[in-house]
Amino acid sequence: MPHTTVARRSEHEDVIKGSRFLAVAVPLGGAASIGELTEALRRRYPDASHHVSAARCGDVQRFDDDGEPGGTAGRPILEVLLRRELDFVEVCVVRWFGGTKLGAGGLVRAYSGAAAKALDGAGTRTVLERVALDVAVGFDQLDVLLRTLDATPRVERGDPRFGAAGAVVRISIPERDRAEVVRALTDATRGAAGVQAVDADDADDAASDDAAKGTDASGGRGGA
Repeated sequence: MPHTTVARRSEHEDVIKGSRFLAVAVPLGGAASIGELTEALRRRYPDASHHVSAARCGDVQRFDDDGEPGGTAGRPILEVLLRRELDFVEVCVVRWFGGTKLGAGGLVRAYSGAAAKALDGAGTRTVLERVALDVAVGFDQLDVLLRTLDATPRVERGDPRFGAAGAVVRISIPERDRAEVVRALTDATRGAAGVQAVDADDADDAASDDAAKGTDASGGRGGA
């Protein structure tokens, strides 16, 4: 589905009453990637007191206080993601306890504030829902089809698959551009192009088959 996520990895560091807070925000490809950032930061900073995280991928929402008092760390970071309507993103805030307790309110402000500043630096981008289509043409229209596809913005295509009567080219386009692209292909081939939607499972199976063949188809805790 269309969603807004962060455009790039971003880091921000704050020091509050002796405690150091390092916030890192990254885009995610899917829910299976949740936790990879946090685990990487655990390995990189094993001396930190806490590795607090929150992530959102569609209907999947997760947060971890990592030993901080409940509701003072992971949940406030997730609330920042929800308020900004960001999806497919993970934020981890690493804390080194400085010896002075911040209290519940202070922790909420520290974690959510560091996360918000990391997200500010990450920027945003909109990811559009895409649809896969098979475009069939005779041999005499194949060159025209390929030139049209290559000249059309936001279209991704695979290599032609040849048969007795012609070729089929699988393309991926933003759903919102579907009608415009189909019209352009119909006009360019003088109505000769046959366009058929590809079932999502069929598209995944084809990609798996192509990949198999090697071809290109289209530490200690501090106190609060």
